[in-house]
Amino acid sequence: MITSTELKKRVSYCYQCGTCSGCCPVSYTQEFSPRAIIYDLLNNPNPQEILKKNNLLVCLTCNYCLARCPQNVNFGEFIRQARTELFKEGFRVEETHDCFVSNVSNILAKSSVTPKFPKDYIPDNVQLATTGEIAYFPGCLAILGAYFDDIEMDFKGIVRNSILILDKLLEKPLVLLENAKCSGHDVLWQGDYETFKKLAEYNVNLFVDAGVKLVITSCAEDYRTLAVDYKELFGELPFDVMHITQFLAEQLDKGHLKFEGQVSENITYHDPCRLGRHMGEYDAPRKLLNAMEKVGVKFTEMERIRESSLCCGVSAFNYCNDFSKAIRIDRLKEAEQIADCLVTTCLKCQIHFNCTLTEKKSSELGRINVEVKDITTIIAKAMGVSE
Repeated sequence: MITSTELKKRVSYCYQCGTCSGCCPVSYTQEFSPRAIIYDLLNNPNPQEILKKNNLLVCLTCNYCLARCPQNVNFGEFIRQARTELFKEGFRVEETHDCFVSNVSNILAKSSVTPKFPKDYIPDNVQLATTGEIAYFPGCLAILGAYFDDIEMDFKGIVRNSILILDKLLEKPLVLLENAKCSGHDVLWQGDYETFKKLAEYNVNLFVDAGVKLVITSCAEDYRTLAVDYKELFGELPFDVMHITQFLAEQLDKGHLKFEGQVSENITYHDPCRLGRHMGEYDAPRKLLNAMEKVGVKFTEMERIRESSLCCGVSAFNYCNDFSKAIRIDRLKEAEQIADCLVTTCLKCQIHFNCTLTEKKSSELGRINVEVKDITTIIAKAMGVSE
């Protein structure tokens, strides 16, 4: 049951200034007010009724409201906790793609299921290890690549380029745990905490048994999940977690990362919610993009960047509809005005943007002339290691 104490504690510092409701991307396209939800919750003796009445499931958990809140009220974390309680009572988010992600997560969470990473996602002539200190975590890239084969997105290339980049920089073979499972990000934010917990326990044991001291991921959601949510579940972990851009920015500072290829790209960068507002990482991707200007990258910023970056419109494959598409189209058109290529560091942002672009291509009237790529695609080319 939802108790008032813990949930009200999350939002008790709110003084009803309305900043959150004014900046919320969801409120641009439909009726949704974090301020009103908080007011009702704090002034009603039965919080359960308030949570059921207000559609907490449409929140993007993008943390835009947190970035603007003068009282530092973490509405996104409140939503996550509330969804966990609502899930126990049978409430479910409106999940798109026939509940593919939650179904796969529930299957993977079974102890009898051991996944095997597809060989064609692994570059030829690269020596990988099963034990060692530095591991690459591909997350759900291969699974999502198999499902979303109808959109123009190089899932396989993200993994292969990430491995090639790290292989070039590391003195010892990179660890790739081919039977790792999904991080559990989506089911966690849908409210299915028990499934998330099973996936997390499995992966943590896998990393520990392999002697891993540093886990590197190319997905912003996996980075946040491993670095924050796993730690919240287990306490201090025996390994560190980095997004690949953070690791590469460090290597650049040390003089180990060299850009020797040639890239002719007119690029702008989209800050993912999980890497940016959730984890506070804005500088590493920009440091890399600016450093690649000498090999042909022209990097231009959009107007809404860093803490003010616009969300891609969908979180955990929830509520992908005309409202969320309007948010994506707005962002893509902003990028189109200044660049030929929109680069980002989040797998989900790329899926949602590319899905929208695929739909728009069928209509010349609404066509948006911009490509969406993962930053590893650009970096691998600039390093001269891309296939």
